[in-house]
Amino acid sequence: MPTEIIDPVVCRGWNELIASGPEHSFFHSSNWAAVLVDSYSYKPLYFTRREGAQVSALVSVMEVDSLLTGKRGVSLSFTDYCAPISNDEASFSSIFDEILHYGKDAGWKYLEMRGGAKHFNGAVPYGTYARHVLALHGGELELFKNFSSATRRNIRTAEKSGLRVAVSDFETDLDEYYRLHCRTRKRHGVPPQPRSFFKAIHRNVISKGKGFTVLARFQGRPVSGAVYFYSGRKAIYKFGASDLRYQHLRPANLVMWEAIKWFSNNGFDELCFGRTDLDNAGLVHFKSGWGAREETIHYYRYDFSRSTFVQRLPAFRFPLLQRLPIPLLRLAGTLLYRHIG
Repeated sequence: MPTEIIDPVVCRGWNELIASGPEHSFFHSSNWAAVLVDSYSYKPLYFTRREGAQVSALVSVMEVDSLLTGKRGVSLSFTDYCAPISNDEASFSSIFDEILHYGKDAGWKYLEMRGGAKHFNGAVPYGTYARHVLALHGGELELFKNFSSATRRNIRTAEKSGLRVAVSDFETDLDEYYRLHCRTRKRHGVPPQPRSFFKAIHRNVISKGKGFTVLARFQGRPVSGAVYFYSGRKAIYKFGASDLRYQHLRPANLVMWEAIKWFSNNGFDELCFGRTDLDNAGLVHFKSGWGAREETIHYYRYDFSRSTFVQRLPAFRFPLLQRLPIPLLRLAGTLLYRHIG
């Protein structure tokens, strides 16, 4: 079977094509590809093999071409995970070899794969993360019963606190979330993604019926929020932010509970809580409290100059960024994120 290099943004029926296989996720969709292309002008290269009306093998790649950080392939940029789709190991091995040939000819520094450990047996991971996945069967009462006692208590506290929480597809509510997002990123010492990135999310995902924002308000003021995406019967919690001054009200718990109820009542099978750094014990604890199963995500980076997979160097921290005003952090994000890729 020949390998096609497809641009899912312009390929009609792409989402229906990939939905035929059990390994697909929202991140394989044309909606997410459109966000990355609109926001950062990356080049989509989705290496695809088809058997009739089904995909037999797929590796989704964005080509990042930066004067600052070089040229490389990433599967996929700013994505928690995007494992290859393949009916069998021979199909994956063949298509992966073709990608390596393409990358070498194109002058890539490296190819980064976010997921797909079963295909890279014996390869050294570039990075390792946790993800938590909640099965949504059984209804609200059954789900609530399976939460940890602390999570149930925090939800009850939030429900009694006067918070108001709502699911929304309005762009104005995503803008409200973005303000919380910027404050949260400042607290973590990390620039926020540019506002244009979230505009692209609304344009290509939320307005297309593939996601929504959940906001918790106290006395009319947004104090916590989250952004969720979905494809088929699978959903993912992608972004979350809160105002720490209201943490005692436990608004983040009420936001998550509202989203879980929405997905459960609308026939979804699972909600993924996204990628988590293994050293972020607090976030791992928060996600574990919802009764979700914990899984491991390995990233792999193939270095073309060394013709081998490589490990990540220790990460640098920049605590001084916490002292910068939000407008400067937003400017830094606007200037740098395209090159980070």
